[in-house]
Amino acid sequence: MGFYRIAKTFEVESGHRLCKHPEKCRFPHGHSLRIEIVARGRKLDQNDMVCDYKALKVLVTEVVGRLDHVMALNSEDPHLEAFRAVGERMLLFEGQDPTTEVLAKWIYDGVSARLASAESVTSDAGVAYPVPRDLELERVRVWETRTSWAEYVGLDD
Repeated sequence: MGFYRIAKTFEVESGHRLCKHPEKCRFPHGHSLRIEIVARGRKLDQNDMVCDYKALKVLVTEVVGRLDHVMALNSEDPHLEAFRAVGERMLLFEGQDPTTEVLAKWIYDGVSARLASAESVTSDAGVAYPVPRDLELERVRVWETRTSWAEYVGLDD
């Protein structure tokens, strides 16, 4: 049995430091991340959609927004206290460097959790959008640069 796919892309500015990296990436630096969310469903709703893009945007924004203008760090970074001294906008990854692969899985897990618990979402304008029960998060792709991306795929085809 086939399925439909929909995708929505988000962009955030984010910094990180890869303390395990042997070269330049061990220094704090930033990226304009482009994040692609791909969801799927087997049937269309009464509006002939898998899911309204607005509902997908509301579901994803809470998770992806946590990356916007933060410094992502490994919780075991030897310079963690120095980063804490200069700012509070940090996102820690337990024992892992916040590589693009780690970010893709973190986003996948966060969006999956929201998707599993949401029957509907409400837009900024106060409009309620249903979240189809059969909607599944298929993959998250994170573009770190124009030429480099990592992806986490959570479903079997």
